[in-house]
Formats: sequence, C-alpha cells, structure tokens
Amino acid sequence: MSMSMETQIRRAPIGGSQAEVAVILTVIVSSYNTRRLLLDCLASIYANPPSEPYEIVVVDDASRDGSSAAVRAAYPEVRLLVNEANQHYTHSNNRAIGQARGRFLLLLNSDTLVLPNALDEMIGFLKSRPACGVVGCKLLNEDMTLQWSVKSYPGLGSALFGARSPITRFFPNNPFSRKYLPQLQENLSKPLLLKEGFVSGAASMIPRAVVDEIGLLDPIFFYHVDADYCKRITEAGYECYYLPSASIIHLEHRGGTMVNTRSRFRALLMFELYNYAWYRKHLNKSSKYLMEPVVIFGLGAHFLASAFVLSVKEVASKFDRGAAPSAK
Repeated sequence: MSMSMETQIRRAPIGGSQAEVAVILTVIVSSYNTRRLLLDCLASIYANPPSEPYEIVVVDDASRDGSSAAVRAAYPEVRLLVNEANQHYTHSNNRAIGQARGRFLLLLNSDTLVLPNALDEMIGFLKSRPACGVVGCKLLNEDMTLQWSVKSYPGLGSALFGARSPITRFFPNNPFSRKYLPQLQENLSKPLLLKEGFVSGAASMIPRAVVDEIGLLDPIFFYHVDADYCKRITEAGYECYYLPSASIIHLEHRGGTMVNTRSRFRALLMFELYNYAWYRKHLNKSSKYLMEPVVIFGLGAHFLASAFVLSVKEVASKFDRGAAPSAK
C-alpha cells in the first residue's frame, strides 16, 4: 500500500456511505488566529488517530489569519464551523458540542500535538470506568518535560503553592506544593482519582452522556472553564481522573491571545477577574460577603505581583534581543 493511499484511508471522514457507522470519538478543536498551530494539531491527530471511528470538529473563532481557508484546503473532511464574530473558548466549544456525534468528546486546544496511542488510552479508560465523568492526560512541554495538568481548585492555597507560585518554582518539593500539584508525587504512573482537583481543559475527554446530563460549559468563564466543569461533574456524582499513560504535547502560550506584550498583560488581568467569578460562584455563600473585601484585596495584590514579574521578563527579553550580536 502506498503512503498516499494509507493516508487517504486513515483520513476518510465518517459520513456519506459510512453514515451508519457509529462515531465513537468527536475531537473538538477551538481556534483563534492559530493557523500554523491548528494545522500541526490536525496533522498530529491524523498521524496518531484512534482505532475507533472518529470525527474532527474545528471551530474557527473569527480568526483573521486565514485559518478557515487553510483547514478547508488541507483537511476538507474536517467539519469546520466558523464564527462570524469572536465568541471565545466556551461559546465555540459549546457550539461544537451541539453538533458532535461521538459517544465521547475530546476538548482539545489548537496548540497541542497528539502522541501515539493517547486517544485510544483515554477512550479505553472511559469504557472501563462507567463512573468516570472526565479524564485528562499527561501534558508535556515542547522539550518533553512534564507540564502541570492536574491542579487543585482555585483558592488561597493554590495561589500560594500552585503552578504559578514562585514558591513552587524554587522549592517544588515542599509539602504544600505537593498537596496542590499531585504530579509532584514521585512515581505517579497509575491513574489518579481527583477528589478536590481538576484536569486541564487543554486535552480532556468526557462521555457524551455526562455532557447531556451536566449541560454545556459555563459561558461566564474564560479562565477556570476546566475547573468549573470538573467540579460540576464530580458534584453530580461522577469521577475525575488523571491518566498518565496517555500523553499529549501542549505548546503553552503560543495561541492567538498570548502573542504580544499587551495581550499577556491583559491575560493577567483577566485571570484575576475570572478568579473573582470562580469565588462568586463556588465558595461558601454564608461567608461570601464577609470575605469579599479580603478576596478583592488578595486578587489585586496577586495581579500587581504578577504584573511586576511579567514586566521584568518582558524587559529582559527585549534587552536580550537588542544585545544579540549582529551577523557580520
């Protein structure tokens, strides 16, 4: 069999004469101005597809970089939905969920690369555990080092000892960071049940039946969408698991909303605003108003500290580029 014929067969869409075949997996990819990343993501899915029948639904969130035309040209079998105006992550994914036909739904960022057997591992895990409502995989950085994809719910503890914390960065083995970042546990090679935490939405798989019961992603969130959805799933009586046997590369901060200095500072501010939205929705209602001034002060202080660190990084980066020797 020639390589081109093999590729054609592996890329055959579910539909047409195969319409009677049940779709097991729907891969949903929301993209905004990530044309190159999106094409690489789709290529990785086709290079490492699941063994079960599947479909891919891409939502182009009103990109201006030619993403839709590129997908149509390179992957005409992909189901492409195009938003006329930028609707953001939750709205785009909810639109795709409404049209998905799979028994399982994989929410996948456009800045990811699927590795061999990852999709089959996640599908197999969900099939073997009917009580599991969402499963996340091991996320890797571009250099194949481990990325934090399992976290505790947003709160004071996660702010002080979570993935973004300087304490965790410089003293990763302290007992508090190990509590809030379970992946710091040594020899974490088996599936991990999360009772007070969530898996990253960069690559999470959910049974369609659970989505139908729980409902769509909450549109009030941009950050913490994954934390909110995992919490809703576990509160409904289902389980949330981290599956280290499935690996996907996540090229963090390469997307269309993080491409320049202004966007990165805006992201810091938005992160704190959505922290407040999380607090308003999920924390104890009896103490909500008593603690609100403290929460607002803490979020403001956290933003100023984060903005200072980012400013230092941006200045250092520009200095390094300016100091680079020119070729003679």
